[in-house]
Amino acid sequence: MRTLLIIEDEIIIAQAVQTYMEQNDFTVKIATSADVAIQFLKEFSFHAVICDINLQEKKTGIDIVQQYHRRERHGPVVFLTAYSSSDIMESAESLLPYAYIIKPFHNKQLLTTLNLAIANSQSEISDNDAINPELKKRLSRREKDILAQLVFGKTNKEIGESLFISKHTVDTHIRNIKEKLGLHKKGELIKFVLTNQEI
Repeated sequence: MRTLLIIEDEIIIAQAVQTYMEQNDFTVKIATSADVAIQFLKEFSFHAVICDINLQEKKTGIDIVQQYHRRERHGPVVFLTAYSSSDIMESAESLLPYAYIIKPFHNKQLLTTLNLAIANSQSEISDNDAINPELKKRLSRREKDILAQLVFGKTNKEIGESLFISKHTVDTHIRNIKEKLGLHKKGELIKFVLTNQEI
């Protein structure tokens, strides 16, 4: 059974998501305040976290996730919020969440996003993948996912759509990948992966 934490100050929304997720093999805890959310994150390990940004208090969902990411035990984070301003999205995306879903949303969309997030965070790249062992040590799980899709000719926008993240987040990941590998152009990045492919 997978564990999920919902950080949402609107209890009706939180309970509706809880009911749906429990019907789909999740064990769910709800935190309607920052203090409760932080306490849960200290006491429990979760496969994933759904986090609203505006909790109607001084500490925001972004603040909580910043603290959450400093812990060793954590799964992917999905921001769920009614706010879509560029400033808020930039602050949220600086933490590299798995996805950013705008309210109103469909439960099925949220479930699909969570399933993909958890699967990607737990799976290991196979020996037949286009990423060599040395590269595996340098890159995060999400960076590997993006790099694998980049090799197959997908644009940053297409990669974002397939992973349920924005193009801006993909741009940030690719910039980080280039820095880690000491590369400068997308063509160099693709060539590096192809020349290091295990045959």
